[in-house]
Amino acid sequence: MYKSVLADYPALLKANEFTEQQLKQIRSSLSSLLAESPHKERITIVTAGSYSRGEASEASDLDLYVLFDSDRHATDVISGELDSIESLLKDYIKKDTGSTETFGSKVCVKFTDILSNIGGKDDKNADITRRLLFLLEGTWLYGEERFSQYRQELLARYIKPNGSDGKLARFLLNDIIRYYRTIATDFEHKVSDQNKEWGLRQAKLRFSRKILYFSGIVAVAETADLPQQQTLEKISDWFDHQGLERIYEAAPGLQQTRKVMELYEHFLAQISDPEIRQTLERLEKEDRDNCPSYCELREKGVELSNALTEWLKEQYPAEHQIHQALLF
Repeated sequence: MYKSVLADYPALLKANEFTEQQLKQIRSSLSSLLAESPHKERITIVTAGSYSRGEASEASDLDLYVLFDSDRHATDVISGELDSIESLLKDYIKKDTGSTETFGSKVCVKFTDILSNIGGKDDKNADITRRLLFLLEGTWLYGEERFSQYRQELLARYIKPNGSDGKLARFLLNDIIRYYRTIATDFEHKVSDQNKEWGLRQAKLRFSRKILYFSGIVAVAETADLPQQQTLEKISDWFDHQGLERIYEAAPGLQQTRKVMELYEHFLAQISDPEIRQTLERLEKEDRDNCPSYCELREKGVELSNALTEWLKEQYPAEHQIHQALLF
């Protein structure tokens, strides 16, 4: 149903079809590559970002990391596989992954590390990022069954079967809120202290990061009144949908849903234009008011915030748990 709706949004449809084609080829190639590996049943490759959102283009990088189920360090066991994975992906993805070391074809973590220390003193930014993106927009490149199993296990850390029925998943919601605030805070650190590019990163903060956050709220809100076990099952179903799709599926008839999609369509069309994208990539903060492309996206970003705010009010009555939970 959602795919047919995209016919009204050419930039979204084009990105969605490109992403599907790329993912199909990458998954098939990785399956062939790792078919003879003695460790293939312990390797899961996860991607987040534009490829997991169905918004990729030729200009996109591939944010990924490897889950390796072993007590031994991955580089001691599967270094050959990691080299081969990196080489294979270069055939499909021309742009290098960012330099934060949170993602990359040789970034390997144990799933137990993602499960543990949630909210603790050892819960570092990289851990929060991998964990929340795994839920909010992650998908698999290799190891589909393990990916689904891992997601169920991770959600079970947030949603206890013996918890109170009819209560929304506040533990999960609080971590989603915390992650979004971390993104906003981390943005300032990256552009001010690490001299990362400002313009395109700022545009993404105003659009794709908002949808990431808001669609997580939607998943929690839509399961608010269910028994805990059913909440665990249904919220996993919601995470099967990409962020924008989640918003559409929750309220396809709302006028604000169409407004949100129109605004996001405009954003994606703008950053898919090579000239505009390059302008934004080169844009410095102090020059922002002299850049028409950025100024327009800034205004559209405000409109998106307003549309999402109204969407939340229209979709959920005033007495719905989500409104108070977002404040307290």
